[in-house]
Amino acid sequence: MFHKQFDVLLSRMARSEVAVAADLVGCNAAEIAAIESKYKIQIPSIYRRYLEIMGHKSGRLFTSDHAAAFYPYVLNLTADFRTEMRDLNPPPSFALPGDALIICCRLGEQFEFIRCNSPDESIVYYFNSWNWDIVESTESIIAWLDRWCCAAEEAIASGYYKASPNGTAP
Repeated sequence: MFHKQFDVLLSRMARSEVAVAADLVGCNAAEIAAIESKYKIQIPSIYRRYLEIMGHKSGRLFTSDHAAAFYPYVLNLTADFRTEMRDLNPPPSFALPGDALIICCRLGEQFEFIRCNSPDESIVYYFNSWNWDIVESTESIIAWLDRWCCAAEEAIASGYYKASPNGTAP
């Protein structure tokens, strides 16, 4: 079921000019294994599919809002956050779960993560460095991708890419 939803998303991205097949560059098996090995986790299958299809490049999917969501970032975001967390001064009540994988960072202060405790899917969680409350961002990884697709479609419709053809970089 998840893979069918993913294929529907890919078709939508092509129709709305967020990304066509030529705009997608995925991760290889060794790169995905590197994430799993580094964090001692098993990535949920739908996130694995995202990485396989567009883990390095996804057209305009993440380019309208300074999102660090591609493989080179994901490989290090969780470890870097855990190392630098002391400098960010979170309250004593804040705890990033041990099975968390940070999958997106915006401007070094807003984070989204998944829990790698289910073989297929995960809720996507959000927190930021000014109030540290972990909240549900979307009910699933596919919904998270869909939300980013909506944002890209809105950016296209607004003419954003006419002024910034390459979008924004993290």
